[in-house]
Amino acid sequence: MANIATPREIKAVIKNFLARLDADIGAVEEFLSPDCSAHLPGQNVPLDRNGFKGFAGMLYAAFPDLHHEVTFQIAEGDEVASLVAVRGTHKGNFQDIPPTQKQVEFTDIILARVHNGKITVLWAQFDALGLFRQLGMP
Repeated sequence: MANIATPREIKAVIKNFLARLDADIGAVEEFLSPDCSAHLPGQNVPLDRNGFKGFAGMLYAAFPDLHHEVTFQIAEGDEVASLVAVRGTHKGNFQDIPPTQKQVEFTDIILARVHNGKITVLWAQFDALGLFRQLGMP
């Protein structure tokens, strides 16, 4: 079946996914296809949908009020690039760093392929160095 979605619809999938993810980790099953391939920082191999859910769960455990705001998007065909402002408070362990209660803000760039309303491939790259510096790491 052909993917007959407009750029606006493709962009909306990412915006809706991030909004739902901020409220409920179950959004992973709703928005990622069962055979999704997620390429994430610090991961040597792409993660499947369950692996992505584990990664996201780790982030939300460390930053329970994590919030994504899409600030810019470009879409063509079935692909979309999103610039995302991410904010949260460090209230749980993150990468062996105990909670600091610090507010953090960093940028995430998400590239995704969407087919029939589901994310089939996702690449994410965020400013990990900036995040670690905000948490007090040299």
